[in-house]
Amino acid sequence: MTRITKLNVAIGVLRLGLGLGLGLGLATGCTRPAESRAGKELDVGTAELTDATVTVVDGLAAVRALTDRHLELWAGAPAIDVVIELGPTASGPWTLLARNTLRDAELTLDGTAVPRVTTDQSTLTVAAFDLVLTAGPHQLRIAPPDANTVEPFRVAAMADIQTALPEVDDVFRQIDTVPDARFVVAMGDITQRAKVEEFDQFERQLETLDIPYYTTLGNHELWGPPERYFDRYGRASFHFVFKGAAFTFVDSGDAGLDPIVEEWLDGWLAQSRDQLHVFLTHIPPVDPIGVRYGSFRSTRDGYRLIERLVEGKVDLALYGHIHTYYPYANAGIPSYISGGGGADPMRFDGIDRHFLEVTLDPGAGVVRGVVVHLVDNH
Repeated sequence: MTRITKLNVAIGVLRLGLGLGLGLGLATGCTRPAESRAGKELDVGTAELTDATVTVVDGLAAVRALTDRHLELWAGAPAIDVVIELGPTASGPWTLLARNTLRDAELTLDGTAVPRVTTDQSTLTVAAFDLVLTAGPHQLRIAPPDANTVEPFRVAAMADIQTALPEVDDVFRQIDTVPDARFVVAMGDITQRAKVEEFDQFERQLETLDIPYYTTLGNHELWGPPERYFDRYGRASFHFVFKGAAFTFVDSGDAGLDPIVEEWLDGWLAQSRDQLHVFLTHIPPVDPIGVRYGSFRSTRDGYRLIERLVEGKVDLALYGHIHTYYPYANAGIPSYISGGGGADPMRFDGIDRHFLEVTLDPGAGVVRGVVVHLVDNH
């Protein structure tokens, strides 16, 4: 057998192996790695106990605990609505502990205000309430008094903490110096390997931050089971409106969007077509540089997402994953890559840890400014 013949045989075997691998991948559904994860999101924000059922509207909070007359939530949005339905044995005095809330958040129970109670919690983003609940359904809302007031406001944005968890309090302390920033919106990768101890450390670090932290997941959160993330922080794909501005977060941890998530996105885009709209996901759909390591695994799918955002009249897109700062435009949409939470930075960019200050004017329907804050004084 000549060298050329041997080479041709080897190439044929390689092609056969690749074809079989592709076929097996298609047969086992590997072309939709996020399908089961998307389905599990629908369970977020629901919990049951004997004679007690809790449902967080749109899954905008994780139910951390539901025990005998005690409910603990981790808010995934600045305003959350909760339906509690009780049977006779569950009626009586209840305590509610709401974590990751705005410092001025208030609770209304069936339309009546309920005062906060003093706790020994050291962070401003924890709110506690004492309730008296009778048998039957009850509507609870946790939100600041200005949640529906359309006026300018500021948020911070960041992504990619990963191995810098031990030092991320430096970033949080600088965020706290931004005047009137209401909350942080984040584009994922809060951990390196999605270990329980990393999530525990992240929450300890959040105690140094005076405002809530609303985030989607990144590819590094997929090193662990998705329930580990969902049970703590809620959904990875979600949508809320605050002060007239819409925020949409979607899960792109597998370098693409599952068709289920695309369907949700279409609905959220339609809802907010006439509002100031901020879109956030971890991985940029198309690499604006072309030589980095971060974009959707399918360029066609990346452009399909950008087309959706353009048709939905999105006003601002925020991405992470690439550990640098890069402002650009996607088909006319102002877009920013901000992966400066502390993960290993892109070499030679001169951009290390940083975050964005974003000023929104929902009444005028415009983004007033996006300013980058360099944490390490470069």
